[in-house]
Amino acid sequence: MSAQSSHHPVRINQKRQENDAESVWYDKKTDSITLSGRHQDAVINIDFKTGALNWILGDPEGWPEEYVEKYFFRPISEPFEWSYEQHGVVVCPDGDIMMFDNGHYRSKVKAHYSKAKDSYSRGVRYHIDREARTIEQVWQYGKERGADFFSPYICNVEYYDEGRYMVHSGGIAFKDGEPLEGLGSMDGTGEGCTLNAITCELVNDEVVYELHVPSNVFRAEKLPMYYAGETAELGAGKTLGSMSRTGEFETEIPAACTGELIPEHYEASVTEEEDRILFNATFEKGELAMLLLEEEDGGVHRYYINTSAAKNFEAMCVGTFLKNDPRNVDVYVNKCGISKNVKLRVLLEDKIYETGVEIRME
Repeated sequence: MSAQSSHHPVRINQKRQENDAESVWYDKKTDSITLSGRHQDAVINIDFKTGALNWILGDPEGWPEEYVEKYFFRPISEPFEWSYEQHGVVVCPDGDIMMFDNGHYRSKVKAHYSKAKDSYSRGVRYHIDREARTIEQVWQYGKERGADFFSPYICNVEYYDEGRYMVHSGGIAFKDGEPLEGLGSMDGTGEGCTLNAITCELVNDEVVYELHVPSNVFRAEKLPMYYAGETAELGAGKTLGSMSRTGEFETEIPAACTGELIPEHYEASVTEEEDRILFNATFEKGELAMLLLEEEDGGVHRYYINTSAAKNFEAMCVGTFLKNDPRNVDVYVNKCGISKNVKLRVLLEDKIYETGVEIRME
């Protein structure tokens, strides 16, 4: 597979695809998948075979009542606190749910948001009764350390054995000695800012190991120095499964082919990855735009480009790469369903422009 082009203002890049799932856990006992929806303050569980929703763990504030009654859990013991913007969800051997509770804002209601100096993060373990839809908080570590252990993003926990856990608070940031209101990756690099990541191993609630790193660190993993006396061999990776087919726009929009390259002010670029194509450009808000992949025999794949939707949430764990310009848009097209060589064109309002890029599907 290769991208070819003539001389044009569209940047072309080629790279391997890198994906990051915040937290996905397959539980063999229940044949289900547990997923962490951090920006919804919710952990959900679905049936592996059917995809049917089984339950939702999280603060039910703001959810439709029919969802709350059917899928959410009811706290039945004290002390109890919901988790907010969680990371690293783990299903324990007995079915308990364990996670890193970032505790960002400590509420789903903006009027009740907590300041960073009043916040805390923690590892927490919940016992859930799937039939009765009840939930108990059976363990936590970190709240007692207050803002010094507070990470508004990233982090994780690990279950090693009953009573033996790791709690990794990887996104701690201060400015002028006070907890930073923003994120270390975005706002913690200026003058007076310091970053920290604290990793603790606990045995029966006693900290037996603690590591501090002067940076913000997404994940922590404990790796053995030796593997039962054998040398660890890391072979080549392999791809499992495949990407789904990207939804296409069915209707052809009348437009004149200009034969001209897309104007330079769009700052368009194309990146070919192993199993998808990335088109990036900067548009005026609300501008009609569509990416066209045209086959040699005349077939066309059309992909609508949303230039007007507000982007309230992004992956804050990669804040360094977040876009400052909301008009800058990424369009991803999976190669699944595209079997022929295609030329990339862009429809803008009532005109079609060339990118000069051809993707060969050989």
